[in-house]
Amino acid sequence: MEDQAVVTLRNGEKMPVIGLGTWKSPVGKTGDAVKAAIRAGYRMLDVANDYGNENEIGSALRELIESGEISRKDLFVQAKLWNSNHRREHVRLDLEATLRDLQMDYVDSFVIHWPHACPAAGDLRLATGGNHAAPAEERSMFPLDSSGLYCSDLSSHYDETWAAMEDLVDAGLCRTIGISNFNIKQIHEIVRYSKKYLPSVLQNECHPYLQQKDLMDVCRHQGIVFQSYSPLGSADRPWAKPGDPEVLHDPTLSAIASRVGRSVAQVVLRWHIQRGGTVVAKSVTPTRIEENFKILDFQLTQDDMESISLLNRGWRHLLWPETSGHPDYPFKDELPHNYVVAPAPRSTQISSRP
Repeated sequence: MEDQAVVTLRNGEKMPVIGLGTWKSPVGKTGDAVKAAIRAGYRMLDVANDYGNENEIGSALRELIESGEISRKDLFVQAKLWNSNHRREHVRLDLEATLRDLQMDYVDSFVIHWPHACPAAGDLRLATGGNHAAPAEERSMFPLDSSGLYCSDLSSHYDETWAAMEDLVDAGLCRTIGISNFNIKQIHEIVRYSKKYLPSVLQNECHPYLQQKDLMDVCRHQGIVFQSYSPLGSADRPWAKPGDPEVLHDPTLSAIASRVGRSVAQVVLRWHIQRGGTVVAKSVTPTRIEENFKILDFQLTQDDMESISLLNRGWRHLLWPETSGHPDYPFKDELPHNYVVAPAPRSTQISSRP
């Protein structure tokens, strides 16, 4: 990673500040996107078993490694523990399934995808059973009860999950561990629960309309690297509604982009990095993948940074309210008054979750 802009994690591992995201990357296009990213200079990949494309990612990386275009030691691969496998006896099995798909012996970072064990039915669920919402007996990673609601494992809590995550570091299956979609209270709890290893990374939704200033401050105080997913606002989210805010159409950002001679996406990604964060940006279009990576050769002015700071409006596109019945659901304060948990969409392509 000699030519990469990197941050140093608490254990000394180097993580590139920009990586390729693979959420919503369709099967049949993900492998080519990974190859395009590596050839454009990316060395960090963010993957997850519930995205349904880890096998394709593993095949693409194996091809690149065997052709000599890249070596494993030059990559930083981050994977995620799925909600259905939070019980201590399932954590290692979840990661081992990911490693088989990726054709790797270890990942560089392994994070708890969500704090709440929902969808979860208390038994092991792997991608081989499908990554769509389905009745629990069909063995999908998104099990539903007889009412069509997501199943919840109320006997599981992320304190025992974290202890199992720590064991994975000792076993050499991952170099660092972290968390995703945790709120501030939950971050502090994980820090208290840690016996051997503190979290290295927190990955949460973040963009100019949801700037997460308090979360970033907490991370700085705790020595946790903050990583943004949906850093451009996820305009391709399947559940977008007419009238929803669109980061890439913002006039302030467009004016800055015009002045500096860059795309709006490059301006936004540069803003993330310049304020001290890291990002994973998804695309399957080779020109956009390359464009998103070219953000380290220009600077935004202090006036630019202050103007973007004023765009913060607390707009979160990813609430996944269908799972909010679980006590560890992280965004209860953002749900409408008297919200009633609704049945799950029968296709995860239209549910709001990463």
